[in-house]
Amino acid sequence: MQVKEKADWLERAKTPEEVGVSSKEVKAFVDHCMELNKELHSFIIIRHGKIACEAYREPLGREHKHMMYSVSKSFTSTAIGFAVSEGYLTVDTRVIDIFPELRGKKPDEYLEEMTVEDLLTMRSGKEVSVFLDRTSDTWLEDIMASRWISEPGTEFLYISENMYVLCCIIHKLCGMSVMEYLKPRLFDPLGIEDPFWETCPKGIEAGGWGMMIKTEDLAKYIYCYSQGGRFNGKQVIPEDWVKASVCYHADTEAANNDSDSKVGYGYCFWRNAGYENSYRADGMFCQFGIVFEDLDACFISTGGEVNEQGMRDVIWEHFPKAFLEENTGETVEISIPAYERLPEKSRSALEQRLDGKSMKLSKPIAVNIAGYPTSVVPLPALFMESDKAGNISDLSFRFYEKDCVMTWTEGDEINSIKIGLDGEYRWDDIVIGKIPYHTCATGCWNTDSELEVHIRCIEVVSERILTFKFNGDNVVMRPSSNPSIGVMAETLKETVKAVIKQPLIQSAVTKALPKVVPLIDAVQRGKIKG
Repeated sequence: MQVKEKADWLERAKTPEEVGVSSKEVKAFVDHCMELNKELHSFIIIRHGKIACEAYREPLGREHKHMMYSVSKSFTSTAIGFAVSEGYLTVDTRVIDIFPELRGKKPDEYLEEMTVEDLLTMRSGKEVSVFLDRTSDTWLEDIMASRWISEPGTEFLYISENMYVLCCIIHKLCGMSVMEYLKPRLFDPLGIEDPFWETCPKGIEAGGWGMMIKTEDLAKYIYCYSQGGRFNGKQVIPEDWVKASVCYHADTEAANNDSDSKVGYGYCFWRNAGYENSYRADGMFCQFGIVFEDLDACFISTGGEVNEQGMRDVIWEHFPKAFLEENTGETVEISIPAYERLPEKSRSALEQRLDGKSMKLSKPIAVNIAGYPTSVVPLPALFMESDKAGNISDLSFRFYEKDCVMTWTEGDEINSIKIGLDGEYRWDDIVIGKIPYHTCATGCWNTDSELEVHIRCIEVVSERILTFKFNGDNVVMRPSSNPSIGVMAETLKETVKAVIKQPLIQSAVTKALPKVVPLIDAVQRGKIKG
């Protein structure tokens, strides 16, 4: 179990049992996750005002940021809460009163009705296309021009772009970015350092996705909510907003297939079916911040698991059972087994031939038409980004005694990383699509002519695997991911059903997914120069 004796924000219990947490049950939870091959990356458990236990799956560590996906929505909601408390707006403020320039020549009754609360509760009435052009600088106009499926305030439909509209509101009314607005109000008081949030081409935060923070940062945020907005003895988040955010506002029964997503939605927080007196911030691939309201306990986790309800079912099986009334039972060690590293293997005589030579790789036509060119960063991290970079080209290797350096071009960015060939990770920083990532990489020669490279961008949910096959002057690169794109596509089918209500479009997209998947990880071919 990776801990420090003291946290800079909350005391750490000497043992989990000291604060009424069964280390044996927590260990059973981890073991259960491993038995089911659940992609658990980290977790922190807080009870009675102390950190009971925490663990990280190596190479991911306490010091690393993690992509939050839809947990970002909860932070957007908090920003609106501050703006409400400071008198910039109310939840009943009409969106059109903030952006009168969005009125068209033809009157739009629904647009005149839409309120801030409709956006917060996913009842905007809008259905935004999954194919929205994120390279444009007209996100707001495109969202507002999308089709209506219901009158605002009447029907729940989970649309991430609703949060972007809220971020536009903060920018306009408060005269600064959401990150600037939250820094003195939330990030500084909680001790959240250097958070990252993806923006649109105009520099406005995505709102519904794109935030990267540490697991401990999420824990601070969730703990603050569990205490009614108080942190280190001070009221940080307005108490009234905390209460309003986490209670039932929207009926989600008909909108979701997952049991935990059927029992109501607040202001970007979900109520839970697995334990009635609880709520959660929730991000795709199992980024969870769960508050057990009557047990003075919080469970925070990050992951790369595609089956979110399956992961929550495992959580409910062990929590709240792990919460004891007394300090009883023997303390056992808790850790998450590390990811297996590639073994050290014999080196290839080809290294001398390849050393420093440039390889020009072809552009896969199909993935470029689809708008998802092959990248070193796995697709789940790039899916919602405005700049997807991609098209790995002009690649080269330099070989050394125990490692090698891979240099490549993606879009207008050139990156280099070290790759351990001795069974150990090598660490580097890269920038893809203008977003910084921290990487660790290992590799090995499977045969004299096949080099396998594993690259993990620490902030994202999956590992990238690039396999290079050399034959004379020819090279073939086969990209894949772990978890695989195929596994993720199965989960995306359910997401599509939840966010696209028009039957014909829903059917077309879900049928197309299995055909698109093989194209996403497209083989790239090229020539070795010189």
